[in-house]
Amino acid sequence: MKIVMSAVALAGLVACGGSGSTDMTPTKPSTVSTPTFGQLETSVRGVEADQLRIANLTPTTTRNIPTSGTSTFTGGALLAVRRGQAEYNLVGDSALSVNFANGRMIGRANNFKGANSRGETFNAAGQLNYSGGQVGLGASPNVFVVNFDGNLAAGADTIGVNGVALGAFSGNRVNGSIRTKAVQGIAGTPGSLTVGQGIPPGMTATVNGQTAIGDFGFVGEN
Repeated sequence: MKIVMSAVALAGLVACGGSGSTDMTPTKPSTVSTPTFGQLETSVRGVEADQLRIANLTPTTTRNIPTSGTSTFTGGALLAVRRGQAEYNLVGDSALSVNFANGRMIGRANNFKGANSRGETFNAAGQLNYSGGQVGLGASPNVFVVNFDGNLAAGADTIGVNGVALGAFSGNRVNGSIRTKAVQGIAGTPGSLTVGQGIPPGMTATVNGQTAIGDFGFVGEN
């Protein structure tokens, strides 16, 4: 399962005004300085590099999918949302903990920062929470699903998302009780770039309570 997600946010940052050149407690409003477009692009390219590396790993084999134990996969997350002419593109951190004994997952995507189509950059308060989940779908033991939901303060606007991400385990260690190395997951609303890739719609998105189009993706390594 190969997931193309980073181009969503990177293209959006340019559209929002970027130059294209590089110059488990709830998240509180950030007190750090507002990011520049160059800093945002650097962050997105970092997630893109991780995604490409993980996508090039061999899918985790059936015998290397654990049946016990817990592992946490940390990496980056990308979120792109649009409603009419308004666009919001965010990059943040992701931490997904998988209990392989029962297939349940917990975690969060937080520390988001981004830009909007008004040319404003911001640090987004709030977080997306991971919950539920299932390891293995039918004949694909290395595929998983996980619920996510939450609200983010994107400047003066509020973005809400809720859905089920489709993901995959990648990589195969020779030794150890947890032999899978990485995860990647993706979700999109009807009309999103994700759904345009052939992934079934798996999320809803809102901007200030109004229905929007959105793409969400994350990667992580243990």
